[in-house]
Amino acid sequence: MPFQDIDEATDTPLPQPPTQLELWLRKIFLEDWGLKLLALAIAIVLWLSVAGQNKPVTQRISGVQLNFLRHEGLEISNDPASSVEVTVKGSPNLLDQMNLRDLVVTVDISNQKAGERVVRLSPDTVKMELPPGVTILAFRPATIPIRLEPTMELALDVEVKFEGRVPEGYEVTSISANPSMIRLRGPSDRVSLLQKAVTETVRLDGRKESFSLSRVAINISDPKIEILDPNVEVRVEIAERKRDNMKLGVGLVDGPPYVAGIISPPTSTRR
Repeated sequence: MPFQDIDEATDTPLPQPPTQLELWLRKIFLEDWGLKLLALAIAIVLWLSVAGQNKPVTQRISGVQLNFLRHEGLEISNDPASSVEVTVKGSPNLLDQMNLRDLVVTVDISNQKAGERVVRLSPDTVKMELPPGVTILAFRPATIPIRLEPTMELALDVEVKFEGRVPEGYEVTSISANPSMIRLRGPSDRVSLLQKAVTETVRLDGRKESFSLSRVAINISDPKIEILDPNVEVRVEIAERKRDNMKLGVGLVDGPPYVAGIISPPTSTRR
């Protein structure tokens, strides 16, 4: 009969049941591998998508309005670019949130003196309202040539522009405009070229009686010149032509035959 060593029997450890921690770790790492791998893949895809949306990108914005802050006594006499292209950098979410129609590039030239100047556009020299996190990289064009002229105000005589003619046997005896002079303001090199302030066309066709027109517009085609008195009242006196005048051809304001022209009412001396 074989004998067993008592010490050898007592040294063999008996298996212990797993603890709660071991059961929890085994459940996390060893069970449901397929579902766990699927969840991990979904998490990685979502992370890459979010990371891609936050990655800064560049965007070119064309047609951004250009605004100049100038000295009160100076005017921009030439016709510089009214808009520029701006290259910005930011996350796609921030760029998508911008209202491109409200963007304005503001350039301060109030420290510039009269003469030919070149304005350089850079992130340091302009002001532009952008969301936090969006930065300006470049402008196109990057330079804007301008010509600054002193502001000039001038009073000019009004000339009434007519078209057509009164019927046979009638004549225009007098014309008056109220006010007889209007005030203009703009760059000195442009204002100084004007000699008269001409109204919009007043038609005479079929007119047999005197008439008045209110709010007749002054027609100054130069957009750089501001018309301080934009409208006048025109009075035209019409009478039957006297027989002596018909024979002699005198007493006519326009002269026969009259089709179109400009007639100046009596005015005061130009100031």
